[in-house]
Amino acid sequence: MRRLAAILIFLAAYLTVGPVAAQAPDGSENAARTDTPSGFPVPRFVSLKNAETYCRQGPSFDHPVAYTFLKAGLPVQVVAETTDHWRKIRDHEGSECWAHQTTLRAVSHVIVEADTAILVRPEIEAPVRARLRAGVIARIERASGDWRLISVGELKGWAPVSRLWGAE
Repeated sequence: MRRLAAILIFLAAYLTVGPVAAQAPDGSENAARTDTPSGFPVPRFVSLKNAETYCRQGPSFDHPVAYTFLKAGLPVQVVAETTDHWRKIRDHEGSECWAHQTTLRAVSHVIVEADTAILVRPEIEAPVRARLRAGVIARIERASGDWRLISVGELKGWAPVSRLWGAE
């Protein structure tokens, strides 16, 4: 009986507050909002903190696990959040699920979206240092305008933000 009462209280609180998602005036989810429970803009990019992250079908530990991510640093996009510290996240393939805020950290990595030349300097005419294939996960070292200094292992070079998922 106590468990049922606890579930009903949780549902009432959740349905009253609910998740906060970013919405533009036309109802689309394109505009960033800052009137969120955390005070951070939604949508925003973050990275997974742990090598194993459980992502659930709903915003509580009672919901079943929808996905298990197996890569620390993987960038994901927060698209909604609740007052009790759950974040609805979207991966680079568009799948969505709920993760607790303690499993997330500030964005530290990006995914290369298409085969990309990594340059010596943040200039379109700079010499090419290397080429990365689509799907490579790279660490963000520094930002300069529309460019990111990224690293993969010992390799470092500049790439345009437009070629990186999670860099905005």
